[in-house]
Amino acid sequence: MSRLWHGAIALIAGVALVVQFILLIDRDGSVVNFFSYFTIESNILVLIASAMIFVKADRGGTAFGILRLAGLVGITITGIIFSTVLAGSVELNGIDWWTDKAFHYVVPAMAVIGFVIIKPRTRLDKSALWFMVWALGWLAYTLIRGAVSHPRYAVTDTTFSDVPYDFLDVDAHGGGAVAVACVGVLVIGLALSAFYIWLSQRDEETAAG
Repeated sequence: MSRLWHGAIALIAGVALVVQFILLIDRDGSVVNFFSYFTIESNILVLIASAMIFVKADRGGTAFGILRLAGLVGITITGIIFSTVLAGSVELNGIDWWTDKAFHYVVPAMAVIGFVIIKPRTRLDKSALWFMVWALGWLAYTLIRGAVSHPRYAVTDTTFSDVPYDFLDVDAHGGGAVAVACVGVLVIGLALSAFYIWLSQRDEETAAG
């Protein structure tokens, strides 16, 4: 069951990524911008981890733990932030609508369900928190790139920004508001990390008790 479930996650994420990338190339879009979205990077991490679980369900180890937690926390934040803050900011139709739903709803939901409900779970420990290097690195890269090279991201149907998500736009909201938003997301990420690590170790604690 675990292998089939995670194989399905990998397939859905993979198809959505390939289709959206083909559309991007056809429209002469920015490849760098595409791979700079936290959503896209999170889906890629989940795709890789899920494909590895499909091959071997009881996979473990420090490196895989870091990958697994990065994907889980990243994709959970993607689902939460999109559904509460970003949904509806851009009007989508056709295949774009379908890939958007895959990236922001289907893959996040399946990834969380796959870890919370379906066993065996990857055992995680505090070493998995090294995934924060990626998360903080992404934030630094995004803010610095936006300030230095001014890439063009569509944040609504009529407005553009130097950053992929409006709540990170210093020019629009000010440095203080952006800092508060970043701290808030960081707190959510740490809380999710603590929950996933605790859950991964609960079976062993129950057996020991």
